Amino acid sequence: MSSNTALNAAGSPPQSGPFQLLRPLLLLYWSATYIPITLFHLLLVRDFRALFSFPLFQEAWFARFWGFLGPRSREGSAPVVVPLISNNATGICLDIGPGIGEWLYLLAKAKNPSITKIYGIEPNVGMHSRLRENAVKAGLGDVYEVIGCGAQELQARAGFQPGSIDTIITVQCLCSIPTPEKIIRELAPLLKSGGKWLVFEHIRTKYKGHFVEGWQRLINVIWPTFFNGCDICRPTDEWLINSTQWSDVQLRSAEGEGPYDTVPHVVGTLTKR
Repeated sequence: MSSNTALNAAGSPPQSGPFQLLRPLLLLYWSATYIPITLFHLLLVRDFRALFSFPLFQEAWFARFWGFLGPRSREGSAPVVVPLISNNATGICLDIGPGIGEWLYLLAKAKNPSITKIYGIEPNVGMHSRLRENAVKAGLGDVYEVIGCGAQELQARAGFQPGSIDTIITVQCLCSIPTPEKIIRELAPLLKSGGKWLVFEHIRTKYKGHFVEGWQRLINVIWPTFFNGCDICRPTDEWLINSTQWSDVQLRSAEGEGPYDTVPHVVGTLTKR
């Protein structure tokens, strides 16, 4: 299916109100409040490497902040993400950028007995302990394996082979992966024929010519710093559609999002030919 067909099939979501334009400012404020909290913790544990390296500090900062925001984000996204993952994840799964594992309960054996193995690809080691804890809580201790590398290293470092994966899950993570278009092209061949890519991701606004287009670009100047590299202006849905040959593409705008949403989403599935 062409990108135009898939995107037009999404239809027009219900419009949100203009006050929604202020939501990213609130999220940026919440993130900023975790700067002194993280500094205090690093001083307490004498982690001077993270104190004098901004990339390491940013990882520690975001890990603490997402420990607060992650569960709240899950609550707001659940009406979309729950049916997406519960109805489609099968077999051997790649869980890309799971963070602390706020969605792992959807992959539990009791809910989805067809899942045989899950690889959690999480490069932020500050989240690994809580990710493993949540895997155990979900009854996935013997199924879920945490791999501490980026998605771009799966074939070279982790030894994943083309055509070996039944399901790829990306929930709000492709926005922060380096060189995302290249990585999407590298992940797509890992899927088996008939395998599915489950998507819930930030994307560049579709409302070109509206105020939100310029507002999104302006917010995105500082957003990646406060959200560990997250870029909200990526055409991720288009990159996914063009990454390989799909037999079926079912992508749509997230319910309720419209011309006032600065951080809009695409949701749905892509099935490998």
